[in-house]
Amino acid sequence: MPGWISTFSECVESEKMSTPPPLPSASDWDVPSTRIAALALSACNAAFWIYTFPFVYAHTDPKGTGFDMLPVMPFTIIFFALTLPTAVKAIGGRGLGVALVLVLGATALNTIIFLALLSSYAAAGR
Repeated sequence: MPGWISTFSECVESEKMSTPPPLPSASDWDVPSTRIAALALSACNAAFWIYTFPFVYAHTDPKGTGFDMLPVMPFTIIFFALTLPTAVKAIGGRGLGVALVLVLGATALNTIIFLALLSSYAAAGR
């Protein structure tokens, strides 16, 4: 066996790890209070999403074409893109910082869109 192969094999054997590397520490956000806040805000956003259906339906034109229910679509997108992943992350207990940011973003977007919807209803006199 050539000398460089034995030197290489000795070098590789000396660098073998006897123990696995340590696991990364949990994030500072992965605490029970963050999980509770994310779950509570997710539940509130889900309840608000369900509330928007009868609210918009109550303000539709009885002789309308059905497009009066279109304002529910942004709330549905927010629910499936932000609120539902937050609930899944919070139930799983991983990535709670990201979950909290997602649910706070969903709450802000729901508020902005709902206020715009209210102003359009007020302008239309419904």
